Amino acid sequence: MKKRSGFFMLTMWWFILLAIIGGLVVLFTPNRERISQDENRVLQNAPKFTLSSFAKGEYASKFEDFLSDSIPGRKALINISDKLTGLMSRNTDEDMYHLDNTDKEVADYQGDGSGSPDSGQPSSQNSGDENNHSSDEQDSDKSGKDAHFELVKRNGGTTPIYTYSYANIKRVAGNIEQYADLLPDDGHVYFTLVPFPKLARRFTGNLDTYSGWRCDVFDEMKKLTSDKVRYFDTLSILEPHMLEGEDLFLHGNHQWNIKGSYYVYCEMIKAQGLTPTPYDEYDYKVNHPQTGSAVTKANDTYELLYPLAPSNNYRVKNINQKEKIPFMAYNTAATSAYLYGYVQPWKTVTTGFHTGRNALVIGDCFDLSLTPFLLPYYDTVHKTDIRYIVFDRKKLGTSVADMMKRNSIDDVYFIFSEANDVNSATLLHALTDNLN
Repeated sequence: MKKRSGFFMLTMWWFILLAIIGGLVVLFTPNRERISQDENRVLQNAPKFTLSSFAKGEYASKFEDFLSDSIPGRKALINISDKLTGLMSRNTDEDMYHLDNTDKEVADYQGDGSGSPDSGQPSSQNSGDENNHSSDEQDSDKSGKDAHFELVKRNGGTTPIYTYSYANIKRVAGNIEQYADLLPDDGHVYFTLVPFPKLARRFTGNLDTYSGWRCDVFDEMKKLTSDKVRYFDTLSILEPHMLEGEDLFLHGNHQWNIKGSYYVYCEMIKAQGLTPTPYDEYDYKVNHPQTGSAVTKANDTYELLYPLAPSNNYRVKNINQKEKIPFMAYNTAATSAYLYGYVQPWKTVTTGFHTGRNALVIGDCFDLSLTPFLLPYYDTVHKTDIRYIVFDRKKLGTSVADMMKRNSIDDVYFIFSEANDVNSATLLHALTDNLN
């Protein structure tokens, strides 16, 4: 009897303690926009209680998210979790390697014992994603041509960066085609890959050595997909602007800046026979980082555009359960400010335009600054992230394919970084695993 009583008392005190902690969290957590710079997303605020939201279960779900996002010492717990994950060698899609402005680092990193990396024969290279180069996919199909990403040297020859096996190219092309098959006859898939800033600065920081950069992976993918899939070579699009001295990548973040994404958006829109909206036609809120190095403060700006027509931004869960969120985090100097960051599992923007078309954007953070420019061409623009570490089918309540059907998606935009390239688990597997 005493044992039962003791267990009951222990349980009761734990409940009281948790209730006190929850009450303190609600009391002292500021009811304002909170951005997690490390996670590149907006944190959940305390939800407003209504009988309707309580009956539908919405209040409990939001309150659970709020407690999770507001627990004391949360950042330290995340750091500990990341370290434990690293000890167990469970690399994620966000893992990346960095290059400085020395040829030696690339030579050491690329070297595989087969000769100088500047010989013109690119060596195999991991791109920083989990399960990057599975041997069965690299060796099972030698009937086609491998592709290469390389820096072009002024005195002839190249410095290899990545090699993409034909087997991987073929698989990714087939995965992309599955999205094209879900679109109407006049629908298209628009696909691009974006390099990291340090790789871009390796090029522009050594213009006495390099005259450009190039990749032929899209040439090979075009041979394997239908006309409904259109590829955009970010390297060739950005190269002339970079050679003119434009800085198109951030210093305090691993992403490109809004001008870099704007140039690629222009090519995507022109390919559709449409006219890109001039950059200066938008009004912008310009923010500068308040933390970080002097270099970051001096060079980075976050230009957050105001929509040309009344637009609304929604977080979507359970297929069609909508929660209105701000259009932009206008007071934030971070990439998470664009379209209010990575709000999962699905986001829908109603644009205020009446074009009769709808788009879906899928990316890995590099799509955030580009997506707002697409609004004038669609009634709604939807966003999701199909990476294993992010996508939550349970919260979404259905598959991406079903959401495409329900929302009458006409066009799909894939905007990924080199961390999720043709050698990555994201494009090799998650692209279709999370589709159906």
